[in-house]
Amino acid sequence: MNLSINTFAGTISDYERAMSEFGIQDISVVVDSLEKDMLHSYLRRGIMFGHTDAQKIFQSAKEKKPFAVMTGIKPTGQYHIGSLITCKEVLYFQSLGGKVYFCMADMESFLHNGVSLKEGHKIAIDNIADILALGLDSEKSYIYKQSEEKNVLRLASMFSKNVTYNMMKAIYGKQKFGAYQSALIQAADILFPQLEQYEGPIQTVTPVGLEQAPHARLTRDLAKKQLYREEFGFIIPSFTFHQILGALDGGEKMSKSAGSTFILTLSESEKSLKHKIAAIVTGGRDTKKEQLELGGQPESCRVFDLYKFFFMTDDKTLAKRKDECRFGKIMCGECKQDLQKRVNEFIQKHQEKKSDKFDLAKQILEN
Repeated sequence: MNLSINTFAGTISDYERAMSEFGIQDISVVVDSLEKDMLHSYLRRGIMFGHTDAQKIFQSAKEKKPFAVMTGIKPTGQYHIGSLITCKEVLYFQSLGGKVYFCMADMESFLHNGVSLKEGHKIAIDNIADILALGLDSEKSYIYKQSEEKNVLRLASMFSKNVTYNMMKAIYGKQKFGAYQSALIQAADILFPQLEQYEGPIQTVTPVGLEQAPHARLTRDLAKKQLYREEFGFIIPSFTFHQILGALDGGEKMSKSAGSTFILTLSESEKSLKHKIAAIVTGGRDTKKEQLELGGQPESCRVFDLYKFFFMTDDKTLAKRKDECRFGKIMCGECKQDLQKRVNEFIQKHQEKKSDKFDLAKQILEN
């Protein structure tokens, strides 16, 4: 197993080493070439930090040339804040002119998490209502379930002929066979927008966290194979890589596997939200006196992370809060109260929008 990343556990031990290991480039050079109106806050704040061939996507956007954005989510439970990172990036690329391919990865949730396809279908409708409420334009998107998209399953089967156990083990470590099968299906998801009956060979970009770098490498390796390039005309897919939001208890990643106590869903009640935010690990000192004298540590604070990723859109306001924390001008309790107010307002507005999207979500998935 590579020592930097365990993609199935979602853990990262060394960012720099992982970037070197998977050929990921610093995205700052690409950012410097963009016009100001093309800069997403995640690019300005360094949240999107790495890429492979992303310059091709931005060039397509500048020249108004078509490109595709590929993403997905496992229907295993309620949509949560951690998943919102990728969604915001997808919406960004859609605003630049990309057509979105959104996969409800029900085969992956079955193979990895034991969620039946029937249960996955119900969860998928709820998840789709969330992404529509967040702003995904359904008329400029192709939303599908893995289990019912025959071209994805067909590609995954074809790919299996040209990988070996040793190759998969080198990328993912020793896993159950279902995990390898799931990886091939994900590679097929990323490449199938390039099939002739969809967009034809086209530039594609997939925004991911660094823990997904093994999937990016496998997909790019498959796309480079001569037999697939001759048959399908694959263009090597692009990827952008973002920082990972940690769990509320200080854990490395906010994901459903962290447990409901340590994640924020987009369906939190005001009561549960208050309880969870009160318990968030901060970068504060042990006492008020120490906080005033030494200041806080925003770099290791989950509250500040939530501001940085989602709840302070103005860069100057974020910088001011960071300084207030660092120089002991604000206490953690006050900062948490502010966060609770912002998150609660966001969730309430989101739920209002979501309530109007269920019929469309069901229609998309079942028709």
